[in-house]
Amino acid sequence: MKRLVVRLLIPAAAVIFVLIAVAGSFDRGLEQPVPFSHYVHATTKQLSCFFCHPYAAKSANAGLPPVEKCMLCHKVIASNFEPIAKLRGYYDRKEPIQWARVTALPDFVHFNHQSHIARGHDCSECHGDVKDMDRVTLAHRIDMNFCITCHRQNKASVDCFVCHY
Repeated sequence: MKRLVVRLLIPAAAVIFVLIAVAGSFDRGLEQPVPFSHYVHATTKQLSCFFCHPYAAKSANAGLPPVEKCMLCHKVIASNFEPIAKLRGYYDRKEPIQWARVTALPDFVHFNHQSHIARGHDCSECHGDVKDMDRVTLAHRIDMNFCITCHRQNKASVDCFVCHY
């Protein structure tokens, strides 16, 4: 009987260990082509979200900064830091950085950053406290339930054609 318990306990413990390790990796965020810390830029250096994502207040997409914008500061600041050398490589080759997308919605959903920003919503409502993250992680599962709940709480339309057109 004791051997049976040991035979079952060890594999079960191994499975639990693997599940915990895999689950823990989800909240570390995606690895990016150039390591980028939102914490350093948004909290320590106090850059506004709109400095790097200038289109959020003016269009459907928030946009990502071109490498030239990064180099406005990094030609001088931390220029010998290894990740900045990698950044400079993109700049010298005139090659855009292919960032790994963290938040993606299906093609049949039309989300407009501009309309949400204009109504006073903060980026953190959907994206979480990105300013406190090194690697960006998904703070919420952004699905229809998430959006409908927010629309109802804010007395916004829940008509299907608001987001599906």
